[in-house]
Amino acid sequence: MARVRRREMRQQVLQTLRDQIEQGQGSVLAATEGLHPADIADVLWLDFSATDARSAFQTLPAELAAEVLAEAEPQLVQRLTENMPPAELGGLLNKISADDGADILEEIEETRRQEVLSFVEPQEASDLRQLSAYDPETAGGLMTTEFVAISSVEKIGDVLKRIKRGDEEHAETISILYLVGPQGHLQGVVSARELLEANIHQEVGEVANPDVIFARTDEDQEDVARRILHYNLAAIPVSDARGVLVGIVTSDDALEVLEEEGSEDALLLAGASGETEVGESFWLRVVHRAPMLFVTVMAGLAMSRVMNHFAPTSNGEGNWLTILSYIPMVLALSGTVGTQTSAILVRGFAVGQVTAGRRVKVFLGEVQVGVALGALSCALAIPAVSLLASGDWQVGSSLGLALFLAMSWAAMASASIALGSEAIGLDPALVSGPVMIAVSDLSSVLLFFGVAHILLG
Repeated sequence: MARVRRREMRQQVLQTLRDQIEQGQGSVLAATEGLHPADIADVLWLDFSATDARSAFQTLPAELAAEVLAEAEPQLVQRLTENMPPAELGGLLNKISADDGADILEEIEETRRQEVLSFVEPQEASDLRQLSAYDPETAGGLMTTEFVAISSVEKIGDVLKRIKRGDEEHAETISILYLVGPQGHLQGVVSARELLEANIHQEVGEVANPDVIFARTDEDQEDVARRILHYNLAAIPVSDARGVLVGIVTSDDALEVLEEEGSEDALLLAGASGETEVGESFWLRVVHRAPMLFVTVMAGLAMSRVMNHFAPTSNGEGNWLTILSYIPMVLALSGTVGTQTSAILVRGFAVGQVTAGRRVKVFLGEVQVGVALGALSCALAIPAVSLLASGDWQVGSSLGLALFLAMSWAAMASASIALGSEAIGLDPALVSGPVMIAVSDLSSVLLFFGVAHILLG
């Protein structure tokens, strides 16, 4: 029920934002009330063009706009901040956490960063510069500098008073507090619950745990995320080479890293770029998927030479025997396209990028990509096969046309299977693999022989 309600709210804000763009008046505050900024960011990224997304974003109240920007995908951040006045962007950065602000700055041209930082509050700007100095793929690039640091000799009652007064309102979390020495070295950790259960006249050092699981600023972010998961931590402190506490990595950031790394590995395994997403532009999707098809074409040509070596063609049936030697290439290319499409759509379902209202748009987009990849493979295969077949362009054209039809059909079939299985309540990850392979292989062979029969007789 909650999922249905969430989809209804998403469609409501989508329609309202479109109305605002068309009418050019009014406020979307009422329409976005109760909707998470991440959902608004998804709508702007997945359902709007770059121009319309910027127009809709400008109608949002400043506080909400800052939260939406913090939740946005990197490509959406680039769209929304393009040509945005530095003063406006600096004002938005003042309203979000330092780690989110550093991620946004990472997507901005280096020439603009210093100008934007000049409109950020001094303390916030200092934190942003510190975080931006670290490699984005390390713990330093993932951490936030907003945490609660206390001394081991402080009284528990004094620490609790600080928290109640709101002195630590900018901290990412107050559930975990970190003990530091006079030089800032990490000495221990204590939870807010432990402080509440202890005597307020005790010193913090008496109840804190000195055995701290921590990370270094130069550690790979994936290793840090796995450590958080392994030890079931809400956050992990990050220290520099001197042992000075400089930040913390929270579990939500770790979860995002693991999701990104897992998706990237799955997409790479399917033969697509790890950066591929459902919401990408048409040409970007083609660019991210085409390189592996080139490898498959080269492997298919080599395979045909091996088959011809062990089963040489005769004078009477040379064309057909030559055509048969390219069946592995047709199966491999159509299978690769189908696997890429299935993997991208399954990931899209898993992370919420493919919703009920976008199925038709996603389907048509995947078919277009399949047709483009088929045409590209056809253009590569025709001259190569023709030359290998002793200059017989009829054989090359037959194979090229068969590849084009088979790959276009594979993209259409795999998209239909993935979208259809999800629509009827089946797990697309379970259905897409075996069903897609069976349909793709059978239909590719039929198309291959059909085209060869027509063109070669």
